[in-house]
Parts: sequence; structure tokens; C-alpha cells
Amino acid sequence: MDVNPTLTTDDVAEILEALDSYEYWELGRDLPRNNGAVFIPGDYLGDDDPYWTTEPTEDQAVAIAAVRAGRRLASQLQDLLSDRSDAG
Repeated sequence: MDVNPTLTTDDVAEILEALDSYEYWELGRDLPRNNGAVFIPGDYLGDDDPYWTTEPTEDQAVAIAAVRAGRRLASQLQDLLSDRSDAG
């Protein structure tokens, strides 16, 4: 089911901020965090990921999936903001 609410740019920005906080304070509480960022496998861009030297636990795997879902939603919302700024 698709939902098409009417949101202002400020509404979308507020939701993006809330998603970021939700990722850090709730979804990422059992995941590595540093300087306000949650790190899931694949986030570290260097050769040796210091955050994931072992396989995630079952609880971490669930949290990683939730973080990825939240990031996908945030990306879609960010695209909406970009589309609006490009159009106007």
C-alpha cells in the first residue's frame, strides 16, 4: 500500500532528523558507534574495518537490518528534498 501525504520541506527535514536520532539512540544501541554515527558492516571505507572484526551476533544482525531499512527511508526522503530544490 502506498501512502501519499502532503509534507512541507520542513516536515521532511524534521522526519530526517528524527530518523537519524532513532538510528543512533534506539536501533544502534547494540552496534558500534563513534562521534554520533552508527557503524554497520560496509560503512567503514578503509581496508580493515575496526568496528566489525567478527560476525554480528543475532541481535546485531536484527539491528543492522533495521538500520538499513531506516537509511533506505531516509534516502528516499532526502531524494524528495533534492527534487524539490531542483524544481524550485
